Amino acid sequence: MLRFGYRATDENGLEVEGDLSAPSIDVARQELAHRGWQVIELSVLEADAANSAVPIPPVAVPPSARASLGALSGSDAELLAGQMANVTGAGLPLSAGLRALSEEVPSWRVRRWLRAISDRLERGQSLGAVAREAEGAWPRYFLAMLSAGQRTGKLPILLNECVVHLRTTAEVRRELWVALAYPAVLISVAWLLLSFLATLILPQFKSIFLGFGTELPWITVAILSWSDVIGWWSLPALVVVLWLAWIFSEPLGYERLRDALVSRVPLFGEARRSAALSEFCRLLSMLVKYEVGLPEAVRLAAGSVRDADLREACFDLATRIQAGESLTDAATQIGRFPQDLLHLFRWADRGEDFAEGLQNASEVLNAQSRVHSHTLAIVCEPAVTISIGIAVGLTVIALFMPLVKLLNDLS
Repeated sequence: MLRFGYRATDENGLEVEGDLSAPSIDVARQELAHRGWQVIELSVLEADAANSAVPIPPVAVPPSARASLGALSGSDAELLAGQMANVTGAGLPLSAGLRALSEEVPSWRVRRWLRAISDRLERGQSLGAVAREAEGAWPRYFLAMLSAGQRTGKLPILLNECVVHLRTTAEVRRELWVALAYPAVLISVAWLLLSFLATLILPQFKSIFLGFGTELPWITVAILSWSDVIGWWSLPALVVVLWLAWIFSEPLGYERLRDALVSRVPLFGEARRSAALSEFCRLLSMLVKYEVGLPEAVRLAAGSVRDADLREACFDLATRIQAGESLTDAATQIGRFPQDLLHLFRWADRGEDFAEGLQNASEVLNAQSRVHSHTLAIVCEPAVTISIGIAVGLTVIALFMPLVKLLNDLS
């Protein structure tokens, strides 16, 4: 027999702690479920009397082992959350249910994570400990929903909400990248055309112009100088530099600065920031609805935000509320929340009305993100086309102006 320490919420929603004896962790979970309690944390304390002095430590997963399981994409996290919601909602033992489902899911990453979660639960680790070890491999919103579900005793409901949210977020992100795809193709084609002019055409004209022995117009000098320093490799090199800067900004501690700069990019930054605020409002609405204290609810919701600059602002908001400031005053002083949210924050003491208002705000912000994405596609296409026309037109003018000047000098 094993001895388990538990932390759970009873049928009245009150948190209880204690310990019990059971042959396995699944039997212990079933015993608590039969009492009508929702498990928050369950861990092994000691074995039978012969081994009672020897504590069984939880098995930690080193970062290398965590990395070998693979990071979950949005669709994988959606699948994993859905499977966990099905098992917890049916009242089945979580470790056994996840192990059975691991044989059926199509994604190999999700299969590996399901088996890993099942192994760790059988060894006595709590679901919260497993989630903490998965930080960096699971989406932030998924981790926040999992933590909130354990704290509120509404894990199946919040996991189903997580599935809906991850699906909606994936659609918004897909629309944003689709909006950027055609302008990106236009820019690539334009760059190939300009690179062809700069590397093959302009050098030949340059040698001809130098043989004229006459002063060249300033626009011709500028175009020829541009052709000396710009080649076909410039755009790919710029893309690689930006990609490396994006990747290494987080380990170097510049993630917040990066996201603050990106949020100021017209349309793209606005779409990204609106999507992040939508995530924050949606989770905060769920936590307020299930009566989580406001400082803790804001802190949990902040953990789901992808935008590092906004995430820090939300954590600052939670700290100020914990110190006794009102939600509206704290958000006003931070100055990174839209005016509509500031008006909504005045309803923080209205419970269900506040939760419903946050849910509506999340839907509005989600719609704003979609509008910015579509506007970006509409604006970029003519802008890129006009830029190509201007660049080619200036090049043609720069090449013909010396000829016109030479003819005038000869006449």
